[in-house]
Amino acid sequence: MTNAVFDYIIKIVHSCPIAYMATINADKYPEIRHLMNTMNEKAENLNLHFLTGIYSPKAEQLAKNARVCLYFYDTQMHRAVRLFGRMKFEDNVVERAQYWDEAYKMFGYTGPNDKNWGLMTFIPDGYKYYSGGEVVSDKIK
Repeated sequence: MTNAVFDYIIKIVHSCPIAYMATINADKYPEIRHLMNTMNEKAENLNLHFLTGIYSPKAEQLAKNARVCLYFYDTQMHRAVRLFGRMKFEDNVVERAQYWDEAYKMFGYTGPNDKNWGLMTFIPDGYKYYSGGEVVSDKIK
Protein backbone atom coordinates (compact mmCIF):
# COMPACT_ATOMS: atom_id res chain seq x y z
CA MET A 1 0.00 0.00 0.00
CA THR A 2 1.44 3.34 -0.97
CA ASN A 3 1.52 6.31 1.40
CA ALA A 4 -1.05 8.08 -0.81
CA VAL A 5 -3.47 5.14 -0.55
CA PHE A 6 -2.95 4.89 3.20
CA ASP A 7 -3.51 8.66 3.61
CA TYR A 8 -6.71 8.46 1.55
CA ILE A 9 -8.07 5.56 3.61
CA ILE A 10 -7.09 6.90 7.03
CA LYS A 11 -8.67 10.32 6.27
CA ILE A 12 -11.97 8.57 5.59
CA VAL A 13 -11.65 6.48 8.76
CA HIS A 14 -10.91 9.63 10.81
CA SER A 15 -13.89 11.48 9.34
CA CYS A 16 -16.57 8.89 10.14
CA PRO A 17 -18.34 8.84 13.51
CA ILE A 18 -19.66 5.38 12.71
CA ALA A 19 -18.44 2.37 10.75
CA TYR A 20 -20.53 -0.47 9.39
CA MET A 21 -19.40 -4.04 9.99
CA ALA A 22 -20.58 -7.12 8.14
CA THR A 23 -20.32 -10.53 9.78
CA ILE A 24 -21.83 -13.89 8.84
CA ASN A 25 -24.76 -15.02 10.98
CA ALA A 26 -25.81 -18.54 12.00
CA ASP A 27 -27.94 -18.88 8.84
CA LYS A 28 -24.85 -18.05 6.71
CA TYR A 29 -26.17 -14.63 5.68
CA PRO A 30 -24.21 -11.40 5.93
CA GLU A 31 -25.38 -9.26 8.83
CA ILE A 32 -24.51 -5.58 8.95
CA ARG A 33 -24.54 -3.27 11.94
CA HIS A 34 -23.04 0.07 12.85
CA LEU A 35 -20.17 0.53 15.28
CA MET A 36 -19.11 3.66 17.09
CA ASN A 37 -15.87 4.78 15.50
CA THR A 38 -14.77 7.13 18.30
CA MET A 39 -11.76 5.00 19.25
CA ASN A 40 -10.32 5.56 15.77
CA GLU A 41 -10.65 9.33 15.40
CA LYS A 42 -6.86 9.66 15.56
CA ALA A 43 -5.77 6.14 14.57
CA GLU A 44 -2.27 6.02 13.13
CA ASN A 45 -2.69 2.67 11.40
CA LEU A 46 -5.48 0.38 10.21
CA ASN A 47 -5.44 -1.86 13.29
CA LEU A 48 -8.68 -0.26 14.40
CA HIS A 49 -10.55 -0.69 17.69
CA PHE A 50 -14.22 -1.03 18.54
CA LEU A 51 -16.27 -1.99 21.57
CA THR A 52 -19.02 -4.55 21.94
CA GLY A 53 -20.71 -6.71 24.52
CA ILE A 54 -18.94 -10.06 24.92
CA TYR A 55 -22.32 -11.77 25.19
CA SER A 56 -23.78 -10.09 22.08
CA PRO A 57 -24.85 -11.89 18.89
CA LYS A 58 -21.99 -10.04 17.14
CA ALA A 59 -19.42 -11.59 19.48
CA GLU A 60 -20.98 -15.02 18.96
CA GLN A 61 -20.74 -14.61 15.18
CA LEU A 62 -17.12 -13.45 15.41
CA ALA A 63 -16.23 -16.48 17.53
CA LYS A 64 -17.39 -18.70 14.65
CA ASN A 65 -15.96 -16.60 11.81
CA ALA A 66 -13.65 -13.67 12.57
CA ARG A 67 -13.63 -12.38 8.98
CA VAL A 68 -15.39 -9.05 8.55
CA CYS A 69 -15.85 -6.18 6.16
CA LEU A 70 -15.81 -2.65 7.55
CA TYR A 71 -17.45 0.11 5.53
CA PHE A 72 -16.71 3.78 6.13
CA TYR A 73 -18.60 6.54 4.31
CA ASP A 74 -17.53 10.19 4.56
CA THR A 75 -20.79 12.13 4.17
CA GLN A 76 -19.01 15.48 3.73
CA MET A 77 -16.74 14.44 0.87
CA HIS A 78 -18.91 11.57 -0.43
CA ARG A 79 -16.02 9.10 -0.28
CA ALA A 80 -16.13 5.54 0.97
CA VAL A 81 -13.76 2.68 1.67
CA ARG A 82 -14.23 -1.00 2.46
CA LEU A 83 -11.67 -2.73 4.64
CA PHE A 84 -11.48 -6.51 4.73
CA GLY A 85 -9.91 -8.35 7.64
CA ARG A 86 -10.38 -10.16 10.92
CA MET A 87 -11.61 -9.10 14.35
CA LYS A 88 -10.00 -10.35 17.51
CA PHE A 89 -10.97 -9.70 21.10
CA GLU A 90 -8.31 -8.03 23.22
CA ASP A 91 -7.52 -9.57 26.57
CA ASN A 92 -4.42 -7.42 27.12
CA VAL A 93 -5.22 -5.47 30.31
CA VAL A 94 -3.02 -2.49 29.37
CA GLU A 95 -4.58 -2.13 25.92
CA ARG A 96 -8.11 -2.51 27.32
CA ALA A 97 -7.41 0.26 29.85
CA GLN A 98 -5.92 2.47 27.13
CA TYR A 99 -9.16 2.36 25.11
CA TRP A 100 -11.58 2.58 28.04
CA ASP A 101 -13.68 5.74 28.32
CA GLU A 102 -15.92 6.58 31.27
CA ALA A 103 -18.67 7.42 28.75
CA TYR A 104 -19.06 3.67 28.12
CA LYS A 105 -20.77 3.41 31.50
CA MET A 106 -23.90 4.73 29.78
CA PHE A 107 -24.06 1.34 28.02
CA GLY A 108 -23.95 -0.50 31.35
CA TYR A 109 -20.24 -1.33 31.39
CA THR A 110 -18.46 -0.75 34.70
CA GLY A 111 -14.86 -0.36 33.57
CA PRO A 112 -12.07 -1.86 31.45
CA ASN A 113 -12.19 -5.08 33.50
CA ASP A 114 -15.95 -5.57 33.06
CA LYS A 115 -16.41 -9.16 31.87
CA ASN A 116 -19.02 -8.08 29.29
CA TRP A 117 -17.02 -5.15 27.86
CA GLY A 118 -15.27 -6.37 24.74
CA LEU A 119 -12.50 -4.49 23.01
CA MET A 120 -12.17 -5.66 19.43
CA THR A 121 -9.08 -5.12 17.30
CA PHE A 122 -9.44 -5.15 13.53
CA ILE A 123 -6.53 -6.76 11.66
CA PRO A 124 -6.66 -5.55 8.03
CA ASP A 125 -6.11 -7.86 5.08
CA GLY A 126 -7.28 -5.70 2.17
CA TYR A 127 -9.16 -2.65 0.97
CA LYS A 128 -11.37 -1.43 -1.85
CA TYR A 129 -12.58 2.01 -2.88
CA TYR A 130 -13.52 3.95 -5.99
CA SER A 131 -11.47 6.87 -7.24
CA GLY A 132 -12.45 8.75 -10.39
CA GLY A 133 -14.70 5.89 -11.47
CA GLU A 134 -11.96 3.29 -11.07
CA VAL A 135 -11.72 0.54 -8.46
CA VAL A 136 -8.67 0.72 -6.24
CA SER A 137 -8.13 -2.47 -4.27
CA ASP A 138 -5.32 -4.60 -2.96
CA LYS A 139 -4.27 -6.91 -0.19
CA ILE A 140 -2.48 -5.50 2.82
CA LYS A 141 0.74 -7.33 3.51
